[in-house]
Amino acid sequence: MSDWIIQADKLEKTYGTKVKTHALRGVSLKIPKGSLCCITGPSGHGKSTLLQLIGGLDKPTGGRIFIDGSDISLLSDNKLSEIRGGKIGFVFQSFNLLENLTALENIQTAMMFAKTSQKSERKRALELLGMVDLSEKANSKPSELSGGQLQRVAIARSLANDPDILLMDEPTGNLDSQSEQDVLAHIFDIHKMGKTIVIVTHSKDIAGRAELLFEIHDGQLQNV
Repeated sequence: MSDWIIQADKLEKTYGTKVKTHALRGVSLKIPKGSLCCITGPSGHGKSTLLQLIGGLDKPTGGRIFIDGSDISLLSDNKLSEIRGGKIGFVFQSFNLLENLTALENIQTAMMFAKTSQKSERKRALELLGMVDLSEKANSKPSELSGGQLQRVAIARSLANDPDILLMDEPTGNLDSQSEQDVLAHIFDIHKMGKTIVIVTHSKDIAGRAELLFEIHDGQLQNV
């Protein structure tokens, strides 16, 4: 089996029909297992598009994407959902937590399709909250949590099904400096567990600590 857990081969992504927008133009990259990788570049130049394609949230117009050696480029939506549910965890800038559920319940929702018992789901969710130092907030709803706490719940949720890959889109973009450092500490701790982490970021601090750095301009990779 390849040491590359993520491979992109000449990825193209075009939006529109009459007036076309070229979000990605022939992007190729390889990301090794267990690495901490950052994707940087100006806003609107293709960073988030690339992350969405890697995560199977969208399909490329051209080129191929391999996750752990398997080509996901032409898979059905159902097959992509299976891969996302088992191999990939997502963390977004806007947290994407359900407002009417507690922190514990938000994490448990990510396990709904894993066919585990409710008791096991609860135990796993509590363990994950403990991992991000939020055990005491298990029964708090999003409106009762700070921005940093919300993102830590989102990180815990991304780990619910023990994925090999974590994809993070500006995970500290909405946080103050102290909350950013708290969240980063947990991200780096998770990386030490052997997870492959790919972060889209504008933060020079995060990019400076990455093992692998890619920069995108006008939908193309630049030499870093």
